Amino acid sequence: MRLHDFRSGRGRDASTRRGLRRPWVVALLLMVLAVAAMPPTASAQSPRPPARAGKWLVDDQGRVISVHGVNLVRKTAPYYPANFGEQDAALLASEGFDAARIGFIWEAVEPRPGVYDDAYIRRIVALNDLLAAHGIRTLVDFHQDGWSRSAGISQLGNSSGDGAPQWATLGADPRNAQDDFQAFWEDKAAADGIGIQTHFVHAWQHVIRMLNAGSGRTNIVGLDPFNEPYAGSGYPCEPFLASCPAFEQGALAQFYGRVITAVRGTGDTHVIFPESDPNTDGSTALPALTDSAVGHNFHAYCFPVLGAGIIGAPTPPGFDVVCPPQENQAVAVNAARVDRTAEPGFLSEFGASDVNTDNARLVDLADEHFWSWTYWAYYVYHPQDPANSDTQGLLVDESRPASQVNAKQAKLDALAVPWARAIAGTPSKYHFDRATSTMTLSYSTAAAAGAHLTSGARTEIFLPTRHYPRGYDVGVNGGTVVSAPGAQIVQIAASGAAHDVSVTVTRR
Repeated sequence: MRLHDFRSGRGRDASTRRGLRRPWVVALLLMVLAVAAMPPTASAQSPRPPARAGKWLVDDQGRVISVHGVNLVRKTAPYYPANFGEQDAALLASEGFDAARIGFIWEAVEPRPGVYDDAYIRRIVALNDLLAAHGIRTLVDFHQDGWSRSAGISQLGNSSGDGAPQWATLGADPRNAQDDFQAFWEDKAAADGIGIQTHFVHAWQHVIRMLNAGSGRTNIVGLDPFNEPYAGSGYPCEPFLASCPAFEQGALAQFYGRVITAVRGTGDTHVIFPESDPNTDGSTALPALTDSAVGHNFHAYCFPVLGAGIIGAPTPPGFDVVCPPQENQAVAVNAARVDRTAEPGFLSEFGASDVNTDNARLVDLADEHFWSWTYWAYYVYHPQDPANSDTQGLLVDESRPASQVNAKQAKLDALAVPWARAIAGTPSKYHFDRATSTMTLSYSTAAAAGAHLTSGARTEIFLPTRHYPRGYDVGVNGGTVVSAPGAQIVQIAASGAAHDVSVTVTRR
């Protein structure tokens, strides 16, 4: 029976009418209609979350994946993006964004020692489920800036921060957030006699159990245990200036060991992406961790651009001279780390401005290393949120739902680029020439070390309409395009005897 016959009621015989009274028949037809109504960029829930295979992330078919997305972290009450809805998710998916970094705020998770706000946690779980319905994976973060909103002066010079509850803000000097970090690294006891770091680790266990009970549990691409962990006042290190080896190799590594052990104790298998002590040159002394499913998570900002955004001043002249050396250094340092430790790379923060030449530069650098990335940020929420930039958001008017009219088109031009979201093999080289919209990709058909490619696995390349308004042409050596002409996601099947595949996409 054709679908339009069912909708119009024409052409049914008596047996069909009787069949439609059977509950299982009705349920099946409703399922078919639901699938037909799904947006074209949404994907069915995978049976397993992404896994690590050496320096790569791989999906349930053994294909190497990297994700492109935005940050959806709300740092002040209600501590989740309450105005983010279906239209926002649909806009992101239509532009090829298939990831979002979503954040828990410890103050909201555990308002009193050992007491969890499950209603709040369910809000974040529901956000993960909403994003999953649109094919948008999530990096789940416990976020903080300058320790807490009651910590006094944060590292960025703001009058307050965000993150920890007041009961866990135990620094000796209320004007120095570094003291609060030191109390955390030393696991100083809260009023109930339990260490505040121990409380934090238990909060992670509670949150991950609730996340894994949700329908979008396999949608999670990874876990970010602690945003921008600063050394405490017990370490002779200046925030932002350089890495702090004594801290990273000592207290920070031990803390990550605790969190990873606790999360694995719940049965969770997601890839975990710890962060280093943040600094301007991208350097890190964090040792390789023993868990087999960890990646490398880092941030990269051009500080003249970021600083201009934070204080609301115009972007300083000469940023195209100042920024590339900073960014190239940060990328080179982190690339060396990824190669040395064979961990998947994730650039979970960059941008925070409307300087789109800078945003584009970071996107292209990350993509050439096949790193996942999430731009900071989808929303501004300024001036309430600490450390946010006036110009960081993607929307023109954040009080209104997302749409093309309500989106910053120049920023979408910078961020929404063609790229291979899933590679049936091992990546070799990628480049996107923005002047001509020419994308080139090469990869080996051999599975990434430690991965197993399923039979018939195909490479998928997303091609945004904004870069190919009149269509595109695809040239393939070693394979064949098997998707429909003009499809936004191009699928490529390797030829039977091919060891390598090269792809060139040009603007028509």
